[in-house]
Amino acid sequence: MTHSPDVLIVGAGLAGLAAGRDLARAGLSVHILDKSRGVSGRAATRWLELDGRIVRVDHGAQYFTAKNDQLRILLPDLVKHGIVREWAQGFPVLNKSGIKSRKAGHPRYICPDGMSTLGKVFLQGLESHEKPLPLETKALVTALHKNQHEADWRVVLEDGQVRSGRTLVLNMPAPQALQLAEGFLRPEVRAALEAVRYAPCWAAILVLEHLPYLDWVGLEIEHPVLAWAALDHTKRAVPDPPVLVLHASAEWSQKNLELTLAEALSRIIEAAQELFGPWVGRCRTAMAHRWRYALPTQTHPWPFLAQDNLVFCGDWCGGPRIEGALESGWAAAEYLIEYLKP
Repeated sequence: MTHSPDVLIVGAGLAGLAAGRDLARAGLSVHILDKSRGVSGRAATRWLELDGRIVRVDHGAQYFTAKNDQLRILLPDLVKHGIVREWAQGFPVLNKSGIKSRKAGHPRYICPDGMSTLGKVFLQGLESHEKPLPLETKALVTALHKNQHEADWRVVLEDGQVRSGRTLVLNMPAPQALQLAEGFLRPEVRAALEAVRYAPCWAAILVLEHLPYLDWVGLEIEHPVLAWAALDHTKRAVPDPPVLVLHASAEWSQKNLELTLAEALSRIIEAAQELFGPWVGRCRTAMAHRWRYALPTQTHPWPFLAQDNLVFCGDWCGGPRIEGALESGWAAAEYLIEYLKP
């Protein structure tokens, strides 16, 4: 990077990507950094190689809703191009009394090629004339710098390289943003970040040998260990092999947060076998993933948080989940477009 962009965004989750796309459309220069190899944050898709082909599995966000006007306007184009389709209109619930069906509600949407596709749409642009947003992956930010008499922000990467921008957007869980920026924060901004709370989640991916007949694609679960089960293969154009995704409850995940991957996977499979039967344990491959900041349980009341040219966004602002993250990114972009006016 040979110049300082108008906006430097740390975190290529959905809020950061949505903000970046709107900022680029407004004619502002943008540069995005992310510590991982891909984009979309917790709208994550794991690519598994099985029998010489790739199997996509959503192990983070499972679906999204479109109640917000801005997302509803985008939805027809996303559906038209095969990026998004409706998956269900609600899910039954499993408790001690068995599986109880519910009346159909509002649509839940998925991406047939994996939920991370949603972030890639914002990264690449929705229109043919749009250019991809500049993105650096495997770029872990370890420190921020801003001299008293300088307007620009500088971020230091793990390898010692420096990136700078006229404004800085931190799109990451509030505790991580607080740790990174705490030396620069006003008391009220610090207090707002400190007030945010999260629930963790252990997730398990089970690629099964076979699957009995089941009349659900997703299932909410009231159980000490498990909170969610999804037949992930039902999202795909070619629903093979059968894939079961399990999410542990927030309480169990918090209590068992420091288990090893193998320990968490074993206990989740054991609980699922008790609920569903021995077929759950007959896996071609299985793995676990820990989401330390899975779901904001106490959010910031506004869609973004700003201190002059330092802006925070994410699904912890305004409302959780995918739709909340997008709304946060769009609101942050609107603020910065006004802030950066000549």
